[in-house]
Amino acid sequence: MRALSAVVVLALVSCGGKGPPAQTGGTDTSASALPDKTPPPPPPASSPEVTAGLKAFDAGNYADARASFEAAVKKNPSDYGAFVDLGQTCEKLSDVPGAEAAYKGALAAQPDLEPAAAELSTLYSGDGKVDDAMAIARSALKAHPGSGPLHAALAIALATHGDQDPAIQEFDSALKATPTDPMLQYTFASYLNQWHVRGAVPHLDVALGSVKADDYAMIVSIGHEYRMAGEFGGCTKALDRAIGMKDGGEARTERALCKMGNKDDAGAMTDLQGAISAEAGYAPAHYYLAGRLASAKRYKEAAAEYQKYLDLAPNG
Repeated sequence: MRALSAVVVLALVSCGGKGPPAQTGGTDTSASALPDKTPPPPPPASSPEVTAGLKAFDAGNYADARASFEAAVKKNPSDYGAFVDLGQTCEKLSDVPGAEAAYKGALAAQPDLEPAAAELSTLYSGDGKVDDAMAIARSALKAHPGSGPLHAALAIALATHGDQDPAIQEFDSALKATPTDPMLQYTFASYLNQWHVRGAVPHLDVALGSVKADDYAMIVSIGHEYRMAGEFGGCTKALDRAIGMKDGGEARTERALCKMGNKDDAGAMTDLQGAISAEAGYAPAHYYLAGRLASAKRYKEAAAEYQKYLDLAPNG
């Protein structure tokens, strides 16, 4: 849990721009491209409170985890690792001010602490404090020039600010440091799709190959980004894997849209009907099924599905 948990902004403002720099070629020996070999300071010995917090966090009991981590930092204000854990737990509870205070506590205990600086920078990007996000990441990179998480945090801040080309350069530096990180690969791919820049598919391939086998939500998200990139075969492959884990409305609907991209109308219809069978309250399935029925000139059935959609999502 002590590792950086990247925050992905999925609803970005689309913009144009130049393609990403080549990701292969000569070796870059600049300081920012070299891995950071400075060992981090040893964390304080794990306390019973931290152990209990990690156990609760891994079980998804975030309120209990928060209480344990708060007790840990109260007991030992120098336990910067516990502060980072507390910040990540606050984020799970959608408590942005609490997460900010925790990461600042970690940095007060250990200035330029790489995970805390990266987490705080990314938190600020998501909260609209982009200038602060860039300043924190750039300052910490002076101490950790080869840090993948810090380059990724700066990339997200630059992307949020609308600085596409510098963001691509920072993503490239982050990927050189941590090339098999599935969240980083996915994040970069999602930004490339939002920017309508080619090149997302290889990153999604790495993400799909590296993601944990049981990470259903991530696999569905990767499938969605394959679809946004126009790679319908990869989309279907990812969603086949997700549906094999759990047959639900979102995954079925996404796979139906991939099949539509592949001109497999019959397969799309089957998946949309399956989505509703699996999860009748998933509104988008009714919307897209209505469209398929209308295309087949089954207007009465289409109208009924549109009505079901509006019943579930009145403001849709």
